[in-house]
Amino acid sequence: MEKLLKIKVCVWRHCRLKTLCQGGVSLVLLHFLIKFEQIKQNGALHYIDIPVEPHFVPLGITDLESLPSDGINRIPHIIHQTWRDEEIPGKFSKWIQTWIQNHPGWIYYLWTDESARQLIKDRHPGLLGVFDGYTEGIRRADALRYVILYEFGGIYADMDLESLKTATPITKKYACFLPQEPYEHPILDGNFEHLVMNAIMGCKSKHPFMKRLIGRLSAYQHMWNVLDSTGPHFVTSVYKDFKRDHSYADTHENGVYLAPAEYFFPTIDPAKYFHFHSKCSNWIELTDIQKRACKTLKVLGMKRKPLPFSFTNHHWEHTYIDFRISLKRPFNIHNLVPHAKIYSVETKGIKSDY
Repeated sequence: MEKLLKIKVCVWRHCRLKTLCQGGVSLVLLHFLIKFEQIKQNGALHYIDIPVEPHFVPLGITDLESLPSDGINRIPHIIHQTWRDEEIPGKFSKWIQTWIQNHPGWIYYLWTDESARQLIKDRHPGLLGVFDGYTEGIRRADALRYVILYEFGGIYADMDLESLKTATPITKKYACFLPQEPYEHPILDGNFEHLVMNAIMGCKSKHPFMKRLIGRLSAYQHMWNVLDSTGPHFVTSVYKDFKRDHSYADTHENGVYLAPAEYFFPTIDPAKYFHFHSKCSNWIELTDIQKRACKTLKVLGMKRKPLPFSFTNHHWEHTYIDFRISLKRPFNIHNLVPHAKIYSVETKGIKSDY
């Protein structure tokens, strides 16, 4: 009996120890989960020891440049958006409406998978093999936007971009403009500055930069990562080559203007909050430009709002890797934008005065 009692006591102590260990692990995990959610929700870096000098100037701009209010439109007033077909996920409806509301009188074009391939076949048959060979839809969507802007001109915008004000002034000053991601993104991700984003772009038709992008697609098609083959890294590489080869002023008819991040991408991607928090915590391992980026994050915060002069706000939906199920019903584009146009064999493109 005494031996049995000792065994029971031993088992009880073992179970209690196991329970305490499990409870301790659960508390630690809960702590990090709460910390992660706090970082995700507010993007705060105030409790990280980042030395910020009193005279420190954060990355970025605080004022809008001088833009014309009248004159000719150097970029055609056409809005281009893409989706696989005419049935658009409901979550995009409110953002599409902002483009229509802020740009009355502009032509609106939706490019579907079918009309996209038809355009490539009609205008760039030599690219069709590359286009069909892409294994991911996002690569075809990337390539398509360069062809669209080269052929017709206008402004291409991803569907998770919200228009905050008319883009007319910038279309009167520049013949081609590109946005850049928030300054901290490439600095803390890759230790380089000025990453060109392709989620929104505006150009006149037949612009030599768009022609160069199209011409480089086949050479980059083997790249494993979509960012490198057709996306922002690809565009950044071609942009740097173009600027090195040509000395056009930004306002030249063949020039390319790289807009401040605050114009089109005024907010930090929430998916990067935790990564940036972790990166800035390892202060001693950072380069000089990364330290400046972390100081900027501490001063301005990560959870930001568009500035009064921002043209758009990006909602960072990451559509090409988004597996969430939307509770909103899809809608047909013609119910939201009755005048929406879709390229076909019959129409052969956009009828306009540009």
